[in-house]
Amino acid sequence: MPAQRSATLAGLVSEQGWRKVPVTLVLPMDQYQVFQVDRPEGVDDTELADALKWKLKDFLDFSPSDAVSDVFEFPEDASRGRRPLVNLVAARKSLVQELINLVNDAGMELERIDIAELALRNFAAALDSAGRGVTLVHLRNRYGQMVICRGETLYLSRRLELSYDDLQDAGRQDGAVESLALEIQRSLDYFESQLGQVPPSGIRLVAKDAVLPLSSMLASSLGSAVETPDWTEFAMSTDLDSRCLLAWSAGLPSGRSGT
Repeated sequence: MPAQRSATLAGLVSEQGWRKVPVTLVLPMDQYQVFQVDRPEGVDDTELADALKWKLKDFLDFSPSDAVSDVFEFPEDASRGRRPLVNLVAARKSLVQELINLVNDAGMELERIDIAELALRNFAAALDSAGRGVTLVHLRNRYGQMVICRGETLYLSRRLELSYDDLQDAGRQDGAVESLALEIQRSLDYFESQLGQVPPSGIRLVAKDAVLPLSSMLASSLGSAVETPDWTEFAMSTDLDSRCLLAWSAGLPSGRSGT
């Protein structure tokens, strides 16, 4: 809980000897927004974020002066003949500063701020040894996130609405699975029809627990393979706790991810 974070983190830092260690802070997807905007001509990559900040007034329900923003690339082969695009990320400055203070007050050293889909991109890239693309679905208590990547290139990120209470209730389970499968299928259709890409053949699923046979339930609704990752490939003797996926993924080797 927010009120307990500072004391809990300070305790972990003390117990684990983490003082002064470099930290990557990952924002969950409900704490920022991403917009696709036209890439301005003649602007150097290092100046893109500043050049595009004025665009935020068209998208945000708060003042751009109260926002912190950055950019990351939109794949050229997904533009479908349109002008080159770029992904513009924005979050409330006050929220980001609160999290920065949390890290600093605990005695660690902030190295980078990342966002959820770029952290998941690292994991998807690690899964994509053949370079054919990976669809990765990460389910949390109240929502899920789906990313489609090829190598280290992120093509699509979508929020998936769900409730684990519905998934675990016998009377509502079938409807919840069908609804989740429909959202995943719509995202795959968008990836194919609007971005002009061939969807990966299967889906990798990281869910809250293994109580439900969710992989087989979704596979039946989607008509394609849904598999959980083989964690032994990452030198793990047990499955990764799904709550740790963003933090763990952010630590995987990658290109530039975050600011």
